[in-house]
Amino acid sequence: MKRKGDIADFFIKRHKSGPDQPQADPSPETSKPGSSHLGASQASQPSLPPPDINNDWPDLWSAKQTEDFKSKNPWLGSKNKKLGCLVCSSVNSIGINKEQGVSLSREWMNFEIQVSGHESRTTSLSVLRNKVRKHALSKAHSHAVKVAEQQKEAAIDNAMETMTESYMKETEAVFRTAYHLAKNNRPFSDHESLIELQELNGVKMGSILHSRYSATQIIQHVASEMQSKIVSSIIASSSKLAVLIDEASSLSHKAVMTVSIKASIQEESPEFIFLELVELENQRADGIVQALLTCLTNAGFTEEWLHENWVTFVSDGASVMLGKKSGVATRLTWRFPKLFVWHCMNHRLELAVSDAVDEVNSVNHFKAFIQKLYSLYSVSNKNERELVNAAAEVGSQLLRIGRILDVRWVASSFRTVRAVWTSLGALVQHFKNACSDEIRSTKERQMYRGLLNRVQSPEFICDLGLMYDTLHELSVLSQELQSRSITLLRAEHLLKRSIRVIQSFKESPGEKYSEALEAKQTGEYRSITLKTNAKLKSINPGQFLQSLVNNLEQRLSFEDETVMDLSILDQSKWPSKPSIRHGEEQVKRLCKRFNLCTDQALNGMWDLLEEPSSEPKDLKPLINCMKTFPVSTAECERNFSLMNNISSDKRAVLLISNISKLMIININGPPTYRFDPRKYTRTWLKSHRNASSLRSRQCRVKTPESKSV
Repeated sequence: MKRKGDIADFFIKRHKSGPDQPQADPSPETSKPGSSHLGASQASQPSLPPPDINNDWPDLWSAKQTEDFKSKNPWLGSKNKKLGCLVCSSVNSIGINKEQGVSLSREWMNFEIQVSGHESRTTSLSVLRNKVRKHALSKAHSHAVKVAEQQKEAAIDNAMETMTESYMKETEAVFRTAYHLAKNNRPFSDHESLIELQELNGVKMGSILHSRYSATQIIQHVASEMQSKIVSSIIASSSKLAVLIDEASSLSHKAVMTVSIKASIQEESPEFIFLELVELENQRADGIVQALLTCLTNAGFTEEWLHENWVTFVSDGASVMLGKKSGVATRLTWRFPKLFVWHCMNHRLELAVSDAVDEVNSVNHFKAFIQKLYSLYSVSNKNERELVNAAAEVGSQLLRIGRILDVRWVASSFRTVRAVWTSLGALVQHFKNACSDEIRSTKERQMYRGLLNRVQSPEFICDLGLMYDTLHELSVLSQELQSRSITLLRAEHLLKRSIRVIQSFKESPGEKYSEALEAKQTGEYRSITLKTNAKLKSINPGQFLQSLVNNLEQRLSFEDETVMDLSILDQSKWPSKPSIRHGEEQVKRLCKRFNLCTDQALNGMWDLLEEPSSEPKDLKPLINCMKTFPVSTAECERNFSLMNNISSDKRAVLLISNISKLMIININGPPTYRFDPRKYTRTWLKSHRNASSLRSRQCRVKTPESKSV
């Protein structure tokens, strides 16, 4: 907190340089060390102008009274025996603080305060004392003091900016280098070599902040400032908030939880924002809840704000997350009763496919065979090389074969089926070559003969075609659900459409299954002679497709009341001639649950009913709230992929906090060419040194001559 004396000193200096300041003649009395004018008041205000030091104060005040008034009122000044206010005369205007009936006194600003000589000395002293007291307590003077403080801070900032401009660019260059490391997942140890390279190219990089430890501190500072600005913007705009979490293990075998949020910034469309990678002390529900709330609090979200604006929580279907009795979601709803809990739709899609596979045993046989192919080529470079040669022999395209229907999402299973379908000619040729290879053992040749008999059978071709068509449709749905811009209403529409497509496969086979059926009739497929294998049991298309449809409808149900209320915004579900009050009850329930203005939302809904092609401004808060609801936790999976890229085998010792800061910059930060380091270096210099500071140990500048020695 600033002292009044300091403020007075600043404005006294400004007043001293005024054009009408009288010059007093020096006298022996004023220069004596023991003079009464050189007391405590001068020590506290060394910058007092000459009129304050000499006899320019009213004659009716004694020297002691003058010093007393000056010490109690540092803003008090005098000119030509008349009093005035140094602060009011310096600010000249109270600016935005101006109120009705409040303005600066011209008499105090122009040093015109005096008393008439007709009263007695006692009366004159009393009148003058009252004028000083009233001015000190006036609103105008109080506003002037505030303006003075602001001007002083601005002057200090401007002076600092002028002084630091010369070496600010060097610090910015160091910051940009450290930011480049974080953005491109480079190790901190590259910081020094990159700076050395730039110095060899003639770029001034200062003399400190060149070590990997400095790079770590810079990245931590930039990430913290970036997160603080994002959160402050969300809080200031009272945007609705969605929180997504997921847990996994890092490369260093530590239990971690990724926390992402989705919110609107500056009233734009809601966006996903990575918040933090949290190290979990335990993986129980109470530990996860405590870690999540601590993360949100440290980021700047108060519990009061969360009660008002936190609308949804999204996670996978693990029992620790969505357990009905004491899961994470249940514990959060105890504390935030209006919180809307949502189970990731991509995980629900995988559960539906898994249930269908379990119900149809023949699908498990198909799955086991594809897993055999994966094992055959993933663990043996020799087999993979022979497959490449076989593909070259028959001129077949070759795609990498992966796993199918395992922990990965359904899009990965489709890529595996597509790879087998595309590489079928190469597989047949490789199996034929292996069967006749005398170098191999009898057991190996028998194994390859069994594989050949299976891939040449029409039963396998039909199963492969059926799985290709089905998984292709599910893959498209899965990838759409992973989109960052998808909403619950769009997800519901896509789900129902995919179910209709899969149902249609029962009556009208898909493209690949139709090719397989035709090949079965002709006994040949792509110059491959098909041989019936009586031991194989084909997948029953009707049973599998119906089981899949049933499980999709059961697992991905949209029967929740809140989702049904949100569907009122879907115009495709409106009647042909909707009433002006259509959807009124749904809008009221949504506004009550998510703390939105009911009257504003209803006005916007009426505008939309009257003009369906319009975008009512009053309905935008409700629409943004609906867009805030994430459909899946795909963003968390992307975060874990980035975490694994950062914490590689060679960087496994990175602290979780450092990985979190790197992820903040990598996900939330702009590209390097758009990064402006000035805003971060200004806050850095408040508590750290610049790259050109001479008070720290200097880095040895390596020149081309020293490098060549």
